Amino acid sequence: MSKIKRALIIPDCHHPFAGPDYQLMTEVSQEMVLDEIVILGDFVDFYDISSHPKSPQISEKLFDELHCAEEKLNELRKLFPNVPIFYCEGNHENRVSRFLQNQAPQLFGMFDLKSILNLDNKQISLVPYGPNQKHFVLGSNLIARHEPIGGGVHCAHSTVVKTQTSVIFGHTHRIQKSNIVALGTGEVYEGISCGWLGDKDHPVMGYVKNHHQWQTGWAVVDVIEDLNEFHVQLIHVKNGRAMVDGELYWL
Repeated sequence: MSKIKRALIIPDCHHPFAGPDYQLMTEVSQEMVLDEIVILGDFVDFYDISSHPKSPQISEKLFDELHCAEEKLNELRKLFPNVPIFYCEGNHENRVSRFLQNQAPQLFGMFDLKSILNLDNKQISLVPYGPNQKHFVLGSNLIARHEPIGGGVHCAHSTVVKTQTSVIFGHTHRIQKSNIVALGTGEVYEGISCGWLGDKDHPVMGYVKNHHQWQTGWAVVDVIEDLNEFHVQLIHVKNGRAMVDGELYWL
């Protein structure tokens, strides 16, 4: 009988500005047997060191953001003590490098994302941000990364068309899935955008004009080991409720 392994895919959370659906995700996931956790990036917002103009409505400082991120990462490690965790660095985490380069170049190289979040102590592997970022989910042919390769309204479709491979990503805060079939081989490739877990009503998100299009959710990937075949379950949170494995959950 084929062995099936399961990965939890956590999209953008923007701590400390996450919404209640993040807690729903953690509670639902505790009922699963997981073999891997993949954080798709923008787990932390790093608002305080953003180059964008700051709102006087936002009281959280860098210390508060790091403290919240530490709490959430420690919680994940406590809930899943033996599960490998992979952290794809997002563009918001990349603000740390940009801030040091621009504002404190003397400290560049002394501090980085791994050190300020204590990732090594938590046994969390960092997948660095950049155009070649990729993590193969549970060793399958599904690539996880923060940003899509294609843009536009239908980013999942444009990404799978451009890459001609299967990719799951965050960044867009939208839930989309697109399949294409290679003419020569009949191989099926999937492009998957799995939403986000932040709070779009928080003032920190007010600078985005079309954030009413954002959808909360996350994903679960099941991999059939000996077939190297994966199946993605997109979990869309609607009115505080989520359907997972045929069961309805809510806070």
